[in-house]
Amino acid sequence: MKITYENKWEKAVLHVDLETPYKEDYQMQMLERNTIGSLLKVTGSGRNGQSRYSFHTRDFVSMEKEYSRQEMKKDDVEQFTIQLMAAVKEVREYLLEPDQILLAPEFIFVRDGMYRFCYLPRTDPVNKKSLCVSFHELTEYFIRKLDHRDTEGIFLIYKLHRETFKDSYDLGKILEAYRDEQFVRREKEQKERIDESSTLSEGAVFCAVEEDDKENNGEEKIENGKNRRIKRGRWGQWQDLITEMDGQETK
Repeated sequence: MKITYENKWEKAVLHVDLETPYKEDYQMQMLERNTIGSLLKVTGSGRNGQSRYSFHTRDFVSMEKEYSRQEMKKDDVEQFTIQLMAAVKEVREYLLEPDQILLAPEFIFVRDGMYRFCYLPRTDPVNKKSLCVSFHELTEYFIRKLDHRDTEGIFLIYKLHRETFKDSYDLGKILEAYRDEQFVRREKEQKERIDESSTLSEGAVFCAVEEDDKENNGEEKIENGKNRRIKRGRWGQWQDLITEMDGQETK
């Protein structure tokens, strides 16, 4: 497979050349006669016993180029996976084979968070990879490009990488399981923050009372025949914390 780019003022095209004769089969007819939203438009031609497939990238840029200048986040990986699942579903609706999607960074194009894929009708049957294998290899690319400060991104990619070791898997179920685990983590973190906040608050109030006792030194104020101790804390002043009756009635 030979890859070349053609960039002109009015168009940008990715050419894929194969050393096999060009054949106009039902796949090319389906691709040329329909607009499949998740795929880049492709045209095919043959010359000298070889075939060329030209993908019209428009103003999309390859994933390889996009993430050569920035790191990936958890949302990038999650949105890509969701859109890939939608692309597979759409491809099947047109009776096309999902394994023909070229799932490598140089063949995946993105613009404003929207992904487009290259569908290659002809591949080398000896070196052909299933979509399951290709996606697992792509998770290794995610690992290299991920912002490692993004904790949830690490959790997501680790799960995708581990679960896609299998010969077959369901990406939808993997994402669903990840989200369940993410919910549990968030609930646990929230509970820990609440517990920590409660502990700090109790300690702060306790210290304030002790300081007030030292500052007031038992100061008392007589109001309407009652001993009223005045407490002054670090967050303001308040009264009536302790009220004692002066001269209680005796039986």
